[in-house]
Amino acid sequence: MSKRGIVLRLLAGQGVNGFGDGLWFSIWAIFFTRVQDIPAESMGLAIGIGGVAGFLAAVPVGTAADRYGPREVLVVVIALRGLASVAYIFAGDFWSLLIVSCCYSAVQSSGVGVRVSLVYQLLDKDDRLRVLAQGRVVQHIAYAAGAGVAMLVLADGRHWVFIASILVNASTFLVTAVLMLTLPSVAPTPVERQHSGTAVLRDLPYLSLMSVTSLLALCWALLSSGLPLWIMEGTSAPLWTVGLAVAVSSLAIALFQVRVTRQAVNIPRSVRASRISALALAACCVIFAMAAWAHHPLLATLIILTGMGAHIIGELYFVSSRWGLSLGFMVKEAEGQYQGLTAATESGTTALGPALVTALVSGLRETGWVLLGVLFLLSAAPVGPLARWAGRDPRRVVLSEQTVKHESVS
Repeated sequence: MSKRGIVLRLLAGQGVNGFGDGLWFSIWAIFFTRVQDIPAESMGLAIGIGGVAGFLAAVPVGTAADRYGPREVLVVVIALRGLASVAYIFAGDFWSLLIVSCCYSAVQSSGVGVRVSLVYQLLDKDDRLRVLAQGRVVQHIAYAAGAGVAMLVLADGRHWVFIASILVNASTFLVTAVLMLTLPSVAPTPVERQHSGTAVLRDLPYLSLMSVTSLLALCWALLSSGLPLWIMEGTSAPLWTVGLAVAVSSLAIALFQVRVTRQAVNIPRSVRASRISALALAACCVIFAMAAWAHHPLLATLIILTGMGAHIIGELYFVSSRWGLSLGFMVKEAEGQYQGLTAATESGTTALGPALVTALVSGLRETGWVLLGVLFLLSAAPVGPLARWAGRDPRRVVLSEQTVKHESVS
């Protein structure tokens, strides 16, 4: 299959999957609380525990991708995610929701790492980051389309409409699985060269680097949980500012992710990207805190949108730096396992992030925002030393020959 055919199938899969995600994640909270009559507190606990299951599953599934081939494992994971999404229809209380949520989160989180591993092994070094960035652009555009359909579902509100939307979401996984099945198969790692299933957990430089940079993933909880609460409780800005902020963010990511990712083509630039991300996200937190001092709704809205500008920069550079660092510091013939750990660290932050951000923003108000900013800065501080430590291992994969031979990590 030609490189163009491979890229088109990868992007098509991202688009179909993104549409389903946009549809589902825009309606799930309302579906569980209003349609299934599950108390909000129980729902939040079940979804949160499910996130822990995603954290635990990512490395074992990544190891399976090394041993059986990333395409085959990805197809199975996507199909299982489709089945789990259908099972949500039958989740009518805390325990059933907990079981389904654990299954769904396990395959959702682990699939992220397997997909990156597949992209890495199907494409050459000059195309990997570009295609990952293009996939994120396509995903965001499709996500916005799915969210638009979700608004129609929420406006209608009938039970069968919610069920139909869940089945539509499940069908997107079937289509995506078929698309992935048409990709060339990647040979699994030969048995004699396979790494132990816990090898990545003993790779302290990589484990440390992925753990500290995963804290920058709090940017997503900041946007999904912290900002809506802050606008409602702590500022004079109208509530529709939340939707405007999300729309601006999605549009900016679609426009600039590929361009920004080109700046993370090697390890030194990826390290710098993580620092830029941390600085931008810290600035975003300070600016959001300042919105509390604006008593006029228009001024508060303008301040929040200014903060969103910093947030967008932070998110763009965070994603780029994670790709550059995680791909550049993998160990050969253990790509799935290493990307599984990368997905696991992000999954852990994503699972715990909403509770942390909500507690700081609602409980400490402006001080909470400042503490979040400090946390972002602290997460980037050790990246340079950790990258130098990881770079001493000759087994590492690098995205550019110049990364190790001709450049030093500053």
